[in-house]
Amino acid sequence: MKIMRSRSLRKIFAPATIAAIVGFLIGIATPIRKTFIGDSAPLHVIYSAAELIGNAGIPSITLIVGANLLKGLSGSGVRPSVIIGILIIRNIFLPVSGIGVIKAAKHLSLVDENSFYLFTLLIQYAIPPAMNIGTISQMLGSGESEFSMIMLWNYILAIFTLTFWIAFYMWLVI
Repeated sequence: MKIMRSRSLRKIFAPATIAAIVGFLIGIATPIRKTFIGDSAPLHVIYSAAELIGNAGIPSITLIVGANLLKGLSGSGVRPSVIIGILIIRNIFLPVSGIGVIKAAKHLSLVDENSFYLFTLLIQYAIPPAMNIGTISQMLGSGESEFSMIMLWNYILAIFTLTFWIAFYMWLVI
């Protein structure tokens, strides 16, 4: 019982992790999957309810992103030079390094020659970072305003850099 109540174990098995494990098990086990998925499945109503709730996930995440970015407008203790450094690394150096990684993987025959596949791999280096870091900083209660400030400027700059990188990556793979 002491192990089950430990704080580190509770962090590892957060509700999202448990849900992913359960979904993975349902997806792998064919008999279980057939009881949930399909119009004639006996427990189809549970699948429909989960799908309906899941469809609200994207708008909810958008609202959370907006709320976190709003905190960045109030300012933080981060120096402008640190923000500029992070933005340069995140929006220039990371996409350029992505080109090198994908070219090396292509040279070593680790990835397919499909243009769309290569474009998808490359674009992962240029998109703004996920909100998982913001969620973690909120849970820990530290660095929240600093993170919000960095994310605010990152999303503003991404309007321009993402457009450039998409056009450049298209030219590169075609």
